[in-house]
Amino acid sequence: MERKKLEGYKHILEKMREQILDDLKAEKRKESLRETSGEHSYSYHMADEGSACNENEKSYIIASMEGNTLEDLDEALNRIDDGSYGKCVLCEKDINSKRLDALPYANLCIECKSEQEKEKY
Repeated sequence: MERKKLEGYKHILEKMREQILDDLKAEKRKESLRETSGEHSYSYHMADEGSACNENEKSYIIASMEGNTLEDLDEALNRIDDGSYGKCVLCEKDINSKRLDALPYANLCIECKSEQEKEKY
């Protein structure tokens, strides 16, 4: 892959990483604010408790998904550094640039990803 295009992907990956870290910090601040405001105190109504529990579960799921994406971004940045970015980690063929444009941290070509998805089901 040409150097200019590689640098462009690196910039995109770094921006995505920065955005996720900012989102996680904002979620942490929001959680902290809920705790200090007493929102987690014992409620007198079961619906309030259910809503609080639901919010906590959503926060956990979002943080978990963002954590996984953060790992994928870090791996992609490492592949840029070691020169393997843009190559499928399974078959070692080039990953289509349209796929990388849509998902810059992709580590599988579309064929290998399709096979992987078929195996899940």
